[in-house]
Amino acid sequence: MTQIEQAIRADLSVDRAYKHMTFLVEEVGERLAGTESIQKAANYIRDELERSGLEARVDRFPIYHSYPGSAALRVTFPEERAIEALPSCHIPSTLDEGLAGELVYVGAGGYSDYEELDVKAKIVLADMTWAPPRPEKARIALEKGAKAAIILNWGTPDNPTIQRGAIKGVWGNPTPESFQRIPRIPVINITKAAGEYLKELCAAGKVEVWFRADATQEWVLANQPVGILRAGKDVKDFVLVGSHLEGWGKTAICNSSGNALSLELARVLAKHRDKLRRNIVFTYWDGHEISEAAGSTYFVDTHWADLARHCVAYVDIDNPGIVGTSIPNSRSAPEIKGFLLDVIEEVWGDEGVWKMPYKGGDQSFFGVGVPYITFATGYTPEELERLNWAFLSPWLHTEADTLDKVDKGLYGTHLDFFAALVTRLNRAEAIPYDLSEPVARLRSGLQGLAELAEGVQGVTLDSLIGRAEELAAAVQALPAATAGGGEANQIANEAIIKASREISFLWAAADKYDQDPYGYFLIGEPVPRLLVPIRQLKGLREGDQAFNLWMTKFVREKNRVSDALENATDWLVWAERIVRVPN
Repeated sequence: MTQIEQAIRADLSVDRAYKHMTFLVEEVGERLAGTESIQKAANYIRDELERSGLEARVDRFPIYHSYPGSAALRVTFPEERAIEALPSCHIPSTLDEGLAGELVYVGAGGYSDYEELDVKAKIVLADMTWAPPRPEKARIALEKGAKAAIILNWGTPDNPTIQRGAIKGVWGNPTPESFQRIPRIPVINITKAAGEYLKELCAAGKVEVWFRADATQEWVLANQPVGILRAGKDVKDFVLVGSHLEGWGKTAICNSSGNALSLELARVLAKHRDKLRRNIVFTYWDGHEISEAAGSTYFVDTHWADLARHCVAYVDIDNPGIVGTSIPNSRSAPEIKGFLLDVIEEVWGDEGVWKMPYKGGDQSFFGVGVPYITFATGYTPEELERLNWAFLSPWLHTEADTLDKVDKGLYGTHLDFFAALVTRLNRAEAIPYDLSEPVARLRSGLQGLAELAEGVQGVTLDSLIGRAEELAAAVQALPAATAGGGEANQIANEAIIKASREISFLWAAADKYDQDPYGYFLIGEPVPRLLVPIRQLKGLREGDQAFNLWMTKFVREKNRVSDALENATDWLVWAERIVRVPN
């Protein structure tokens, strides 16, 4: 740890952060996009950022939003019983007379859960899980022919809360095309106890229910605070730090704790701005919960060029300090994995669990290629099992998300960790990317896809595997930190960033300038844009129309991957030649 980092971490105040958190929880509370409460929170954050010496503003822009109305649920057979319920957002409202039908339990509500089940024109009951998440449950239920869905909360059976949520699925503001993909199916939410009661009824025989629900669909103005901490007049590179501002319920762990931590981080780093190498941009996302990351997606769309050319990394601060958690959990782009784990081990004494990012939180940066980092502590496997896999706590998105759910001591360690992480990202002379990690994943993924495609006429991946080998050689030839430093380091940094941007979108299925759906199940698979057509072709007969259509798709996606690999290689080779040859 450097003296500068020691000084920064020594200036941190958990009490200051806790004061911000207390205001956001007790004085503001639930804050949904387009409401006076989130405007109050946004103005507070802007004022605090200005007080710390940052350039601060509140961006206002339209987002496609939904407000929950009311819901009612009643068992009508084999017995009569009323059950408390809340509607999901972005649902089509039922008629006043409601709808009725047979209830079918579908487990987590993923594709495999529907095997041997007939749910056409029926109402499905699904457990709350993150695989698939709520929007995917709704989409799959609709695809399988269900006319409505009920989702029970996770946690233990004595959990009296009902979790809120949205089923929009489409990431960010919709386009004319994606607007048509929003699931049009009524969905309501109930407590864990009520859900267990319904599951028991379903296990015993036929169950019939009636329910009514309503929610709006409308455009509202977002209130999104942004603060810029400048390292110098001519500095263009920056670290992006984000935490979502929109929140359900009392919002302590989700995400007043993250907002408050970010404010304290901004205050302290501003005191040491003369020691910063890069700018730091602090953002507080609106439209996170209901509009599916509309705020962060808007930021990507409207700051594309700066992000693509100058953003070193995006650090997401969400759910820090949850009481009862202890296991370091992280997700990041593979090129920054090693850097992240080093910081975790230093602060926590344990690398914990690392995973590839999934399409959740505010992971809006896949297309533009900015490496994503998130970190929070999680439950032990034993505690997680006891909580029925409520890994973000059973209080998430409920009125039970209160200040007592934040462990102040643990929260202080989170504050220390994020300070170390952001400081090192900011001050690193050599960009802290290790391209050997993502390239190794690409090579392994392409080899696996080649094996999967065996026997499919016309599907070859030899040229892509060859280009991946060339990229691996170029990565090895250009060190992340050059011996000469100075200008040579600058050249290497530029090339590494450009190469990283070229290959990063290969982890997504959507186009570079688009967004995959919320919770999209293929994220994390090897090269999803190739995996999908190969899987389709495996089950088709050569020469049939469907085969020809999917073969066209495969060839075009193969060309995209080929260009990305070649462009990344070219950048690294260019830099290596300049760095290697003395002026």
